[in-house]
Amino acid sequence: MAENLADLIDGYCRLISMETHSFIVRVQKEGERTDDYAEIVDEEDTYTMPSTRDYEIQRDRIELGRCIGEGQFGDVHQGVYNSPDKPALPVAIKTCKNCTSDSVREKFLQEALTMRQFDHPHIVKLIGVITENPVWIIMELCTLGELRSFLQVRKYSLDLATLILFAYQLSTALAYLESKRFVHRDIAARNVLVSSVDCVMLGDFGLSRYMEDSSYYKASKGKLPIKWMAPESINFRRFTSASDVWMFGVCMWEILMYGIKPFQGVKNNDVIGRIENGERLAMPPQCPPTLYSLMTKCWSYDPSKRPRFTELKTQLSTILEEEKLQQEERLRMEMRRQVTVSWDSGGSDEAPPKPSRPGYPSPRSSEGFFSSPQHNHFPKMCPGRGWVVWQSRKKQNLTLIKLPKSSEEDNVWKK
Repeated sequence: MAENLADLIDGYCRLISMETHSFIVRVQKEGERTDDYAEIVDEEDTYTMPSTRDYEIQRDRIELGRCIGEGQFGDVHQGVYNSPDKPALPVAIKTCKNCTSDSVREKFLQEALTMRQFDHPHIVKLIGVITENPVWIIMELCTLGELRSFLQVRKYSLDLATLILFAYQLSTALAYLESKRFVHRDIAARNVLVSSVDCVMLGDFGLSRYMEDSSYYKASKGKLPIKWMAPESINFRRFTSASDVWMFGVCMWEILMYGIKPFQGVKNNDVIGRIENGERLAMPPQCPPTLYSLMTKCWSYDPSKRPRFTELKTQLSTILEEEKLQQEERLRMEMRRQVTVSWDSGGSDEAPPKPSRPGYPSPRSSEGFFSSPQHNHFPKMCPGRGWVVWQSRKKQNLTLIKLPKSSEEDNVWKK
């Protein structure tokens, strides 16, 4: 039942367009982000705190601007970093509300310690940190915000090639992390930032971990994004590059669905049961079959059967090029169609006038309209060859008919 006029209009639009999802882009409220995460309890909790001195920034060099979002630990602000030897740089500033506790402070700064090890065009760069209270993390600013909101707002202006491009760019970032032996553990559209209309960056490394000598990372207690996670991660808190591949498949599904969250209406506790029963997310509308086939490979129950990110990067590059070629072909066909229509209409978009019935005025009058022969004279047309021949023969026949009459008149005159 509609709660207000907006819901009523939204329901009508969905009914007309046969859509199952709401057209309303709702502003994320405080605390709403945590609905995507659920707690998996474990007794272990180990965090390391390497030095951050190399990235320490003086607070007076930061101009704190408006709030642009909310993170796990506090608000995210837009700002400016006034570097002593470089031009002013727009930045994003993550704040921590409860960093008076050493344990919270260490967890908050863990993301910065992870990010400083990365240098990739599709990974958000760390600018610096302020470790004294209030603790801040200063990062590269992506002016168009998070990908999920971007997809929802620009749903009708983004083509399929752009969506596949976003997925490909993320695969290059994740292949880079895989080569560095890092697991991200939180790959989702909400954690991808949009730098420009054709460039996205992987962000939010709060859950990222280095696997050290082990082939997997076992999570300690904390809230995790259940609906994006691989079955082995849900059941055993076991995270690997293969579990990141599963999450990337879900993230690709989100992108092709323009920001719709997976397993909507399903409780976190029920997700693992559905996965183990063989249920997978359905193919998004207009998704190429080759791309959906790649997604389903990412969702193989057996981690060893999932593709690696290097393979995903290659296959997505091929799918992207195929879509670009098809897009160019569709554009050429549309241009041919427009040219054909233009020739058929004599170069005019206006339809020809309908002929009038005898005895009735034409639908167009002399005031800018054409009239019928009964009501007006058409301008004289240039005679064709057939018309000239017919007139010549007509004159000859008339001459022959007049000859007998002429002879009789001559005889009468002679008498």
